[in-house]
Amino acid sequence: MKCWECVEKHARDMEHHLEDIVRSMKGDKQRVKFEDWIDFVRDIRRYAHTQAKDIATDEDTEESSGNPAEPIEIIRGEKTWTEVFRTPEECSPASFRALKPNPEHILTVCCPTGKWDETLPHGRQCTVGMTIQSLQHLHPEGEGSCPVCSGA
Repeated sequence: MKCWECVEKHARDMEHHLEDIVRSMKGDKQRVKFEDWIDFVRDIRRYAHTQAKDIATDEDTEESSGNPAEPIEIIRGEKTWTEVFRTPEECSPASFRALKPNPEHILTVCCPTGKWDETLPHGRQCTVGMTIQSLQHLHPEGEGSCPVCSGA
C-alpha cells in the first residue's frame, strides 16, 4: 500500500506535538479536548502502522480495527489521485472527517454505518473507532515528496 509509512510518521509527529501542548495546559476543559484528539490521531497512526511494511514499534501485535487493507477503487486524475477504501454508504453521514497529515495527502475517515452515537461526548461518538474512507494524493501518481509515492 502506498503512503502508509508517511501517514504513520506524520500521525506520530502530530501525536507528539499534541502531547506537548497538553503538558503545557492549565485548564482541564481544554486538556480533555486535546486528549481526545491525541486518541484519535493515535488510532490513525496504529492503523497506518498495520498497513506499512518494515516499521518496528512495540505495537506490532495490535489488531487492525476492521479497516480494509486494499482500496476498492482508485480514482486517477491528471494532478491528483484517490484511493477509496469504503463507499460513502458504508459510513454514517455525520461522521466524515478530513485530516491533512502532510501537504501532499488528505485522509478522510468515518464511522461505520450504525456505529455513530450523537448522544456521546464530542470525539467519542463513534462506538467502534473511526476507519479510513479514502486517501487523496495531491500530486500526480508516482510523484511527490513521499518516498512511497515517488517510488524512491
